[in-house]
Amino acid sequence: MDQNKNKPMRNLFFKIVVVTLIFNSSYLLASSSAARQVFLNGSIHTFNKQLEIIEAISIKDGVIEQIGSNEEIKKIIDKNTSVINLEGKMMMPSFHDAHSHPIWSGIDQYKCVVSELYEIEGMRSEIKECLNSELTKTTGWLVGTGLNIGIFPAGNPNKSLLDEISTDIPIYVDASDGHSGLANSKALELAGITANTSNPEQGIIERDPNTGEPSGTLREPAAMNLVRDITPKDTDALYDKGLNFAQDLAHSFGITSSIAASVGKQHMATYKRAAVNNQLNLRVITCLSFGGLFVRNSGSFDDVLKDRAQYSDPRINVDCVKIFIDGVLEGQTGAVLEPYLDSGNYGQLYFDQDTLNHAVARFDADNIQIHTHAIGDRAVRSILDAFEFAIAINGRTDNRHHISHLQMIDPADIPRFKELGVAANFQAAWALPDEWITDINTPELGIKRVNKMYPIASVFRAGGLIVGGSDWAVSTMNPLVAIETAIRREDPDDRIQGVLNENERMTLVEMLKAYTINAAYLMHQEHLTGSIEVGKAADLIILERNLYDIPIEEISEVRVLETIIEGKTVYRTE
Repeated sequence: MDQNKNKPMRNLFFKIVVVTLIFNSSYLLASSSAARQVFLNGSIHTFNKQLEIIEAISIKDGVIEQIGSNEEIKKIIDKNTSVINLEGKMMMPSFHDAHSHPIWSGIDQYKCVVSELYEIEGMRSEIKECLNSELTKTTGWLVGTGLNIGIFPAGNPNKSLLDEISTDIPIYVDASDGHSGLANSKALELAGITANTSNPEQGIIERDPNTGEPSGTLREPAAMNLVRDITPKDTDALYDKGLNFAQDLAHSFGITSSIAASVGKQHMATYKRAAVNNQLNLRVITCLSFGGLFVRNSGSFDDVLKDRAQYSDPRINVDCVKIFIDGVLEGQTGAVLEPYLDSGNYGQLYFDQDTLNHAVARFDADNIQIHTHAIGDRAVRSILDAFEFAIAINGRTDNRHHISHLQMIDPADIPRFKELGVAANFQAAWALPDEWITDINTPELGIKRVNKMYPIASVFRAGGLIVGGSDWAVSTMNPLVAIETAIRREDPDDRIQGVLNENERMTLVEMLKAYTINAAYLMHQEHLTGSIEVGKAADLIILERNLYDIPIEEISEVRVLETIIEGKTVYRTE
């Protein structure tokens, strides 16, 4: 995956909430078969240009028909109208996740999940239990996901953690940052990784400093794939299950659109299969992975890109590619302008500047949106330079390119987001002083650079477009957790104390826009969704509490009561 640094995932993150239909006199449920639905007595936040707040709304055939006061909307009610009393609850446009990995991360939930564990012994116990899982017994491999390497010294776990569980069964566990993995001795043996194995290009095999033996930690896909390529392949049926899991989870958090970062042929076929079977209740932008490292065994990039139209659908936009510019700061593969303090190296760029320039110009000329991963400030500058090159070659287009993660941005590059028309796609749930920041990034980079990380407000103040994404399953998919974190720059769960760069705090309204109208614009669907306006699709959510009437510290705890896409209820809590 194209993840930056792993973040803890809340317990709710793993729960699929059962949708229960409840009919009562005060809260009639909208029927998808009703030609007209009317919602009255609400605090309805439209997120139109005027940021109007209204009382009532009518929907006809999945489209917003009229908005206004209770009195105005009541005039069109007849005996065939489904009437819903919001009882003062907050309604707003549904959320749009501008960076996620729905299928990959959904599949992961059916493997050995060790996320949200902060003690080594707890991880060991969880993995040991997976030895008896049906999947392990069937495949002969124990494959896990979500290892929190932030709790290990220098983010560098050792194979001994897994060897204590088994040296007979091969074990491989992906770290939840998506840029590292841990293998036991048996898995390393089967992959042919020894002290004599050279580091693959753009990858690192961590080693014992005394013996040179592989320690078990593999950095970046080029090294991780040495083991992952021999693990059991995921079936189409598992892909379908992964998508279903992700879609249900998205709906529970009020999400109706997602940019699926780093997809391959099998992912695209899965989305299309769901659409053909009338089971795709998300709008999806599929960003085909350019470079081949993060999506394996999925066909030639150019062949899939050329034939991508066969996967298109009214709910699937296939005109996007994903480019990785660098790695991550843990493991020192993130590209930085000033060197890492303990090693003196500058990280790595996946492409030399000339190659990147011409790739970006090529896709831009073909009207393909470019979605990039960039962590370090050197990587951010490199891709901004490439976007500037494309403008010089092609002129200004309306492709709405964007950069994800943006952990470090040199101050000189902050105004360039507005100047070049490049959106800043932040994963705001990471903007807090967790163990990755304090125990890994600070020794590597120094406190001065750490105190400039995730400069969301600086980009906003400079006129850049801010959009919100989760990078699920690196962190929770829940937009309200990320929104609270962006406002406070503190841990919503209060597990971690402290503030990360309070000068970068955002406002509630701007962060809600980042997940609604701004993200809809990025996805080329602002004409269709993202705000509550006449003629747009009825993509709506109802919240149990009004976000503007509660303490900031409680925003992340607010539940979505109902999620609606095109007038159809796809999620409802009890």
